Amino acid sequence: MPRELPTIYRWVTRDVLGAPPILSQGYLDELKLSGVIFGGGDLERRYRVEAARPGDRVCYLNLDHRTVPIWLWVDKVMFTKFGVRVPFSDFQQRLLNRASVAPSQLHPNAWSAIQYFKLVTEYLELPQDLEVFLYLFTFFFPNTEGKTKKGYMSVRPGKYRKIFSLYEDSFQDFKGRFFKIFPVGEHRPFWLSLEGQGRFLPYWSRDNDMDYVPVTYKGLNADQKDTADLFVKLFSEWNLKPKTRLSNPSEAREAIVGMVGNEVTLERLRRLIRPGPSRSMPSISFPAPGTSMPPTDPQPVSASSTPAFPEGGDSSNPRLRKRPADDASADHKRPQAEWASLRAATIMKSIEPRLTAADQWEGRCVKLNGDLKALNLQRVEAEKEKLAAEQAKIKAESDLKSLSRKLEALGKERDQKAERRKDREAELGREIKDLQNLVSDEKARADKAEASLAESEKDREELVRMAEDSVVATERALKAQISLLLPDFDVS
Repeated sequence: MPRELPTIYRWVTRDVLGAPPILSQGYLDELKLSGVIFGGGDLERRYRVEAARPGDRVCYLNLDHRTVPIWLWVDKVMFTKFGVRVPFSDFQQRLLNRASVAPSQLHPNAWSAIQYFKLVTEYLELPQDLEVFLYLFTFFFPNTEGKTKKGYMSVRPGKYRKIFSLYEDSFQDFKGRFFKIFPVGEHRPFWLSLEGQGRFLPYWSRDNDMDYVPVTYKGLNADQKDTADLFVKLFSEWNLKPKTRLSNPSEAREAIVGMVGNEVTLERLRRLIRPGPSRSMPSISFPAPGTSMPPTDPQPVSASSTPAFPEGGDSSNPRLRKRPADDASADHKRPQAEWASLRAATIMKSIEPRLTAADQWEGRCVKLNGDLKALNLQRVEAEKEKLAAEQAKIKAESDLKSLSRKLEALGKERDQKAERRKDREAELGREIKDLQNLVSDEKARADKAEASLAESEKDREELVRMAEDSVVATERALKAQISLLLPDFDVS
């Protein structure tokens, strides 16, 4: 980690700073072509994906362009598990802006709740209201390193408002699977408005303390209260499981709409939170004690569901024998318990086929659940194998890059040695040539000195000879003078 990072990112938790990127560029290109990130179409040409550098972390800022966010950090799990697509929906962007949080700073369980809330409101044709979501859920930082440290932001349900369960009790394999999204050319990215202002934070921030006023039930308007009550009344009992539903949106739509009797829109679903008779069972009214039953049923029953009796009535029960026509007034005197028994028998006979069909459907559901669990196990194993293959591929690529760098360094070192040897050989050649020139000069000077010495020796011999001749001549002259002066003197 560079030296300045402890100062710049001192507020980030250790688990975030200790998670290096593991996604390769080749894998991200394949993921883009599969349509998981952008959903296909023209958007794939407007954006590009780029793998993070080995030293990057998901919380790093763009220090080269602090004012204009030219890329967006995202996590792979957002797209592969929860079905999020680029660009984000208006509800998702407004929620990120309200929470002052970057998409990559949200914990996967938070994205699960956001996406499931979005899908349920779409399936039931309910308004995707930001205030309702913030009433049902609360943002928080689940870290144990103190208030000054911040990591991933998650959500938890409000008190007595648990409508969704967690996608995973403990996410362990999502860290390190982050990458960048860049706009291509002059295309304006979806996280910027027409005025160039950010719609939400593209990078992590330490100032997302959720200082807005908490959303309370009293602060909701009438439609928002009905929507919130509908979520709490319907789903707090069943506690929907995002992991089961988000894996198959088509089945999730059928199941969720089936929970509310195949009714959609807030206007039609208000009956579930308003007092009144239920539509699932017919309404039965009985007279007050001491009064007679009215001659007509409060709710008509079809002929197929009415129990048939013999023409003369049931002989085993005197009360159910056929009465004479002139005794019609006795209908008003029939006891309340008899009418209730008859009505209960009619209703039970009419719902028996439904109970049988329900038992059959329950058996099919149990079988389908078993098949689904088996498929989930197979998918988990396939994901593990894929992850192992991906990690092996990443390791092989890393080893190959390391080997390439070593070979490149050895090649450079070899070239440098060859260059130094060549320079040394050239230098030695120059030194040898200089020595040869010096030897030639010294030899010439020696030859010249030798010639000069020979000439000096010759001159010396000539001088010696001349001196000897001069001495001989002087001696002769001296003897001649002595002979002239002293004839008797023997000069020999």
